Amino acid sequence: PHLTRRPTLVSAADLSTRATAPGALLTLIGSGARSAQAGELAIPLLASSDDRAEFQIPFEAQGNALQLTLASNTGTPLVFGVPLDSVAPTVFTDRDGAPMVLDAESGVLIDGSNPARTGTRIQILASGLGRVRPDWPSGVAAPVDSPPAVIAPVRVRVGGVEADVTRAVLAPGYIGFYLIEAELPIIMNAGPI
Repeated sequence: PHLTRRPTLVSAADLSTRATAPGALLTLIGSGARSAQAGELAIPLLASSDDRAEFQIPFEAQGNALQLTLASNTGTPLVFGVPLDSVAPTVFTDRDGAPMVLDAESGVLIDGSNPARTGTRIQILASGLGRVRPDWPSGVAAPVDSPPAVIAPVRVRVGGVEADVTRAVLAPGYIGFYLIEAELPIIMNAGPI
């Protein structure tokens, strides 16, 4: 609630202030927006209401920082300096702060009532994994068939143990979401993750 007192720019995945990366989703809390720019680079605005706006950092963004200028609903420009890294991984979380991790077979959210077990394939919804191959236009949903793959290496650790990452792609049918699929290692504590 404190973020609504003054417009704040945060990661759409976990609502934290952090560096961003090409392809990442950002949320403006406390104001809507009509458009967004970083110099000459147009930032795809995905949704906007009176007190919130969602947009995607273009895959072609370069440098070590972005100066984002947002045209707010009130007409007052909002300017934010945002550090830019090649990757800035963030796992999507629910309202309670729990990571959005799904059972890859059923698509059901893994939680206390549906725990993951050794050997289970999981899917992690993330943002900020950077560029993909083949190149994909920002602001456009990833294709359902053959979604572009993440270029940067992706590692998943569960309870300090490395899991085997089987794929890391743009989430099929979504804009700015990445999907990491991994198989949980055999050597891990029994019980839910």
